[in-house]
Amino acid sequence: MATHISITELREALRSPDDIRRRGFPLLKAVAAVVNDNEDSDLAREMVLRALDHRDDFGVLNVILDGLAREVGLFPYVDTASLGLSDMVAYEYHRPLNMEDELVFHREQAHIYRRLLAGDSVILSAPTSFGKSKIIDAMIALGRYKNIAVIVPTLALIDETRRRLAVFSDRYKVVTHLSQAPAERNVFVLTAERAVAYEKLPKIDFFVIDEFYKIGAQVEDGTRTVALNQAFYRLLKGRGQFYLLGPNIQKIPEGLENAFRCVFYPTTYATVVAEQVDFRGNDDPVQRLVRLAKKLEEPTLIFCSSPSKVNAIARALLDGGIGDDVPALQGCADWAGIQYHPEWIFAKALTRGIGIHHGKLPRSLAQYTVRAFNDGRLRFLICTSTLIEGVNTKAKNVIIFDNTIARREIDHFTFNNIKGRSGRMFQHFIGRVYVFNDPPDPVLPFVDFPLFTQSASTPDSLLIQMESPDLSTASKDRMKRFSDQNVLPLSLLRQNGSIEPADQIALAEALGRSANDSWPLLAWNGFPNWKQLRFVCGLIWTYLVKQQKKAGVFSGDQLAFKASSLYRERASSAGRVRNELKPGKYSAKSPDEAVERVLDFDRSWAGFDLPRYLMAVSSIQAHVLAQRTLPIGDYAAYSAQVECLFKTPIIAALDEYGIPVQIAEKLQAALMTTDDLDTALLRLKRLDLQSARLTSFEREIVSDAQLGL
Repeated sequence: MATHISITELREALRSPDDIRRRGFPLLKAVAAVVNDNEDSDLAREMVLRALDHRDDFGVLNVILDGLAREVGLFPYVDTASLGLSDMVAYEYHRPLNMEDELVFHREQAHIYRRLLAGDSVILSAPTSFGKSKIIDAMIALGRYKNIAVIVPTLALIDETRRRLAVFSDRYKVVTHLSQAPAERNVFVLTAERAVAYEKLPKIDFFVIDEFYKIGAQVEDGTRTVALNQAFYRLLKGRGQFYLLGPNIQKIPEGLENAFRCVFYPTTYATVVAEQVDFRGNDDPVQRLVRLAKKLEEPTLIFCSSPSKVNAIARALLDGGIGDDVPALQGCADWAGIQYHPEWIFAKALTRGIGIHHGKLPRSLAQYTVRAFNDGRLRFLICTSTLIEGVNTKAKNVIIFDNTIARREIDHFTFNNIKGRSGRMFQHFIGRVYVFNDPPDPVLPFVDFPLFTQSASTPDSLLIQMESPDLSTASKDRMKRFSDQNVLPLSLLRQNGSIEPADQIALAEALGRSANDSWPLLAWNGFPNWKQLRFVCGLIWTYLVKQQKKAGVFSGDQLAFKASSLYRERASSAGRVRNELKPGKYSAKSPDEAVERVLDFDRSWAGFDLPRYLMAVSSIQAHVLAQRTLPIGDYAAYSAQVECLFKTPIIAALDEYGIPVQIAEKLQAALMTTDDLDTALLRLKRLDLQSARLTSFEREIVSDAQLGL
């Protein structure tokens, strides 16, 4: 290097505003030397970003800083007033077509964008701060595609993506729910499960899979991994162009690029710097966390292993005197206390500027919490991995308090993904990551594509959905046992695509053996009586769940009891919480646990697992009993009611648009003269809030939902 300043000294100097003001030119000269020696390196970009973090302190030297930013490709950070003609030409070259705002891509973004413009399909692995989603927006803005699909990993991301893409509502209908019919031109924003279940899906010209690494996550979540592979296969067969995006991936299966006619592009290009701070110690980690939190003034995420740990950390921060009163959030806290329990930690922490986010929260409250964090009303947001999976925040700091998700140790990939949540483009050039445990070994992640590799671990439930020409010889041999059997037709096994075919056959065989005795417990329509519900839940647990515990449920009897309780107490979540606290062998130990049990059942069981299991049993019993000329049942009506928590379907759907069911029910008269969700959303958008009998918090919730439509 042509400078006497070492990299370590340069980093330290660029942290000091006084140092920068005193010797700005020598420091920029040192940064320039790094750039000249390592123009395309992470180190060169890091030094420029550190300098940009103190742009104001460089004063008139900013013209030099802009030149350095241009050299490393950071065009979004460049002040155009300082650019000459050639630099302005380069700047404009990085501006995407048809975008109404002043969006300019950085060098790597522009490269990916132009590959997509040329018609290439791209699998992109890039850091969280890369700006991968901006490329989606730019591709939609082209207007060249009639139907576009964006597959996101969680329902929380549906809301965030839908709100972002609302700017295209004059050109495309944004479809997020299974009940919505497509228009002439559409952008479908769906989870993998919904993409598989959406029967009216037209030919897709361009599709995106966000967080694509989950396509190989069979160990972590087999059911959702199968759904993602099925969705990818369905979209792939339509021969549309695709863009898969995710972070920190080093390798994909050999031969996949040729087979799928795509290019894999891994890059480490980041637009923020993540500084890792070792905060390990031998003392009590919770007290260590409290001491750290007292020093942090900027927006901070705290990553924990589980919802129960999130609650414990929130209480520890409150007990440690962390946080300041936030009167603007008192309305939400009061509302949550009334609707669930006054001692629920979510409500208690909120008023002190401490938010909670995990997969058991009602979607509307989770969305509200992220917005409150991003607009500065919350200083701390304690979360599990659900917030790490693509939801964007404006965190300056990330505290990795736990090194596990549930009981599984996080790997290097997940660790980097969590780290990547620190800093934010145009918000924080420098993010800080406080590590409380030993970082995992830096093993480079490999993402399997089971539908391509078709290894011995690829689930039968995925292979059975694939066409014969797409199966390997070994996979065809595996599928013969299903095509050759006569217990259940192949079409029915495929219909219940999320459930392993061997489990379906085992259930059918058991029903066949007992059909003459058990048919009265199976052949029900509408709503079951208690004996029928208990019997079917027992079948679900024995043949389809096959676990000791799943999402807070331990047996088929308990599953039936909780489903029955959901129906009895459908008007009051607070009533169900009180039931969980009643003294007894299985009573909840605290209000937090009671609330979490209710929420967990609603999200995991009622909202997802129980309806799909019920429909699988319904189709299987209908086939088995019909073969024996016995009366058959149809569980569709009951399953649909379970899925919407025994509410009006549109009321339940509005939770995804940011309106809790309790508030939506207050609006029922104004919105529900139709069963059509699109009509209800239009009426919601036009609703005069002044005439609605709502509290100030409820008006805020509805107003925000209107802005996102």
